[in-house]
Amino acid sequence: MIIRLRTKDGQLRASARPEDDFAVVAEELVRQVPDIVADSVVVSDQPGAGGRPLAELLGRTVGELGIGHGDMLFVTYETATGGVATPPAAASAPAAIRLNGKAVPAEALAPTAPAGGAPWETAVQDAVDVTLDQQDGKIVRSRDNKMCKHTAKGMCDYCMPLEPWDPAYLKERGIKHASFHAHLRKLNTAANRPENRASFIPPLSEADYGVTTRCPGGHAPWPEGICSKCQPSAITLQQQPFRMVDHAEFASADVVNDFINHWRRTGNQAIGYLYGRYEPYAEVPLGIKAVIEAIHEPPQVAAPDGVQLTLPWESEADVDAAAAGAGLRRVGVIFTDLTDAGAGDGSVVCRRHVDSYFLSSLEICFAAALQNQHPNPSRWSDTGRFSSKFITCVVSGNPDGQIEISAYQVSNSAEAMVRAGIIEPSVSPELMLVKEPSSTLYVPEVFFTRVNEYKVAVQENAKPVFPVEYLLVTLSHGFPAS
Repeated sequence: MIIRLRTKDGQLRASARPEDDFAVVAEELVRQVPDIVADSVVVSDQPGAGGRPLAELLGRTVGELGIGHGDMLFVTYETATGGVATPPAAASAPAAIRLNGKAVPAEALAPTAPAGGAPWETAVQDAVDVTLDQQDGKIVRSRDNKMCKHTAKGMCDYCMPLEPWDPAYLKERGIKHASFHAHLRKLNTAANRPENRASFIPPLSEADYGVTTRCPGGHAPWPEGICSKCQPSAITLQQQPFRMVDHAEFASADVVNDFINHWRRTGNQAIGYLYGRYEPYAEVPLGIKAVIEAIHEPPQVAAPDGVQLTLPWESEADVDAAAAGAGLRRVGVIFTDLTDAGAGDGSVVCRRHVDSYFLSSLEICFAAALQNQHPNPSRWSDTGRFSSKFITCVVSGNPDGQIEISAYQVSNSAEAMVRAGIIEPSVSPELMLVKEPSSTLYVPEVFFTRVNEYKVAVQENAKPVFPVEYLLVTLSHGFPAS
């Protein structure tokens, strides 16, 4: 993550991970300000406030001090020459500084600094992300013979390329969610100047709804004490505008039919893991699809109303290794929810629809747990990872009584709320329950926005329950075109 340092010589930046010693930040300060006197350095989170000497902060991690991505620290200091220090254009070697009257090399201040650099610099992205990072992403438009008045080599507002997140373009083509990489381009355009890589700030940051265990406010750690610095902010739920994966493509109909045949033979439900790969998806600007080549059913106790799993199962590592040998990886989960309609024509009952639910609150918690277990590595996030590409597919009945596949993910907020342990399934499948706070569980305020009967957007408290639709992201699905 990036930490901003406001000094008499201008605003500086330091990069560090929450688990890094604050000495990492001190080393960055030393590299950018020559002849600094370390025992004169005072750090504060408020302008003009007294602050704390640097020596008191060394030996504590950035996370323990309650410092987060983008936070501003106000730093005062003296220089050995007594003059005004200016950040050097580049530092070939760490400067020597004085701490407690002794000369100390700057590298000694950062014994816990990561050898590989910041988390986003060492993240190893999936091949599909590397490919999409290299693409322009612009939506090319041809010359409009009615509106364009320029020559064939000219360009105007009616024919210039569109950004991959253009809302009008997405709406016109019925694309409900922008792709992850389109969303990323939008955020990065606002956060960074492409021509100035030295000032790079990771545009992505994962939500964290937990309490900071150690706070610099001087009080006892949670649960004995809490303040505005260490408690999480209120959560406002809204439909996520982007999705990590845009499309689920089954390599053949046989892959799905073989899985459904278990229900046809026994009347019992089944669950399986999807094995395949991620590829670019041309139907959505900078889109990603999960190509599913196989379904593996782990050991399970099946029943007409559900299944029981024991995780991890005994041969899980062997199955993953065999899949990797074939160039495949675990990309999602699939389960059936089928009940014969009793008409004798093969029709099934439709339980999941717009007036009930598409994924139940229990299934959303399950999907969030799986997504948390399969994080997405990203060099655009301050932690080196962001959300997940793991998908959830359901085989159930549609309103016409036909067997149909639906594909989903749950939102980043759902992942974070499950990680923090602040939500749980309710007895009503269409409602998610917000847990009651306790002496060991801090639950922030949770709100959601809905449109009332007067067509006005109003904010409501999500406690004790809120609709599961606020945590759901839909994907398209199908089979290869050829």
